[in-house]
Amino acid sequence: MRISFVFCPLYGEGGFDTFGKTHWTSQIYPGLCSISAYAKSKGYNNIELIDLRKLRGWDHFKEEIKKRNIDVAGLTMMSCDFNNVNKAVSIIKEVNKNTIVVVGGVHPTVATKEVAVNKDIDHIIVGEGEISFVNLLDDIQNNKKSERIIFGIKPNLNALPFEDCELFDYQTTVKFVTNFPGIFKPPSVTMIASRGCPYNCTFCAPHAKTMFGPRVRYRTVGNVIEELKILREKYHFNSLFFWDYSVTLNKDWMLEFAEEYEKNSFKANISANSRADSICYNEKAIERLSEVGLRMLHIGYESGSQRILDFIKKGITIEQSIKATEICKKNHILVRGLFMLGLPTETKEDIQKTLDLIKKIKPDIYSFSYFTPVPGSYLWDYCKKRNLNLMKSYDELADYGPSKPKIKGVDYEYLKGVVEEAFGLKFKSRLIGKIMRFIYTKAKRGKTRYLLIWLYSKWVAFTSKR
Repeated sequence: MRISFVFCPLYGEGGFDTFGKTHWTSQIYPGLCSISAYAKSKGYNNIELIDLRKLRGWDHFKEEIKKRNIDVAGLTMMSCDFNNVNKAVSIIKEVNKNTIVVVGGVHPTVATKEVAVNKDIDHIIVGEGEISFVNLLDDIQNNKKSERIIFGIKPNLNALPFEDCELFDYQTTVKFVTNFPGIFKPPSVTMIASRGCPYNCTFCAPHAKTMFGPRVRYRTVGNVIEELKILREKYHFNSLFFWDYSVTLNKDWMLEFAEEYEKNSFKANISANSRADSICYNEKAIERLSEVGLRMLHIGYESGSQRILDFIKKGITIEQSIKATEICKKNHILVRGLFMLGLPTETKEDIQKTLDLIKKIKPDIYSFSYFTPVPGSYLWDYCKKRNLNLMKSYDELADYGPSKPKIKGVDYEYLKGVVEEAFGLKFKSRLIGKIMRFIYTKAKRGKTRYLLIWLYSKWVAFTSKR
């Protein structure tokens, strides 16, 4: 049986003929890697990937499909992939109507009926795909009929084989640092130690619960360390980034990981996503991780207004945001602050409180996004009910940056000035902040923007003295 996975991330800075040019366009997709590894462990070894980032265009994709006699095509779909995945499916069926097309991922999980409208899609997997995809392959091989909509079976994460990273061109991927090349050094690898998120932030939730279930499931520390040993042997990595929703959630896991990481002589600097409350609750574990290589935490502060934090059900307080930053700085951990502007009901007073928080905590790096309603989230429903959404296509979901209007009732010109003022705080001059933001937003995601980020992160590392 010949199986081809098709990867269609033609959004944002990505697109055809972009793989290998920047870290943004060279990342792997862990879900496909995990499904590929599990399928191969069950004897389905004739698996390949068609990565549209390596192709010249849709005609080139059609040529590649014609070259292959594909029995099963598997595609993953986020909401921003919706149109491109549907186009890829139509081309696959045009070339060979007998190819069985299977689509899974976040969007088919949260918007199953919408995806099912496309009759060229033979099967839709809702939720986690490893076991269910292989069960489907077994049915196809044995000429058994399967349901069109298949509900995923949650795997034991420790029983899964390690991700098949080499499904992608991983030798190229690791040459790029996941972010901030002036701080972290290549080769760089990524890791996922858990699945799920227990929080209810309305701009995102209940995505993770719908996809992975209500509880966070962890791999054992030993399981993660064994995979890191293999990655070290193959790629000699200098940087490690955890892609988990919040790796700082579980104190006992962090403490055990720090011990094993040190015992096995890993030297790579670590970066991870985090939350203010989990840092406050787990201060000792954060301190211990800093001793073995934790270099940066990406913290979702979102807002300096407690009213807004409560509105989005973030589950943190302003006091925790302040304390979490203090804990990081005390332990020589760089802080990347993530802030969201343009939320429904947000006022200029709320936004001023966000600027006041930035002035107080002084993150080493801060990034702004404009609130973007995402299908399947509570705020998507909120905006839909009130007819607030300004986006005309799922393609526009890929741009979270402060560039295009997202919802009605928001003064985006005012927000543009707020972002310039915030960057001006970093450079101690609003004019310099305005110039830097202009250059950054106009630069394409290539060498110019990479150079800007390298210089900026070098400056951050130097001025932070951490």
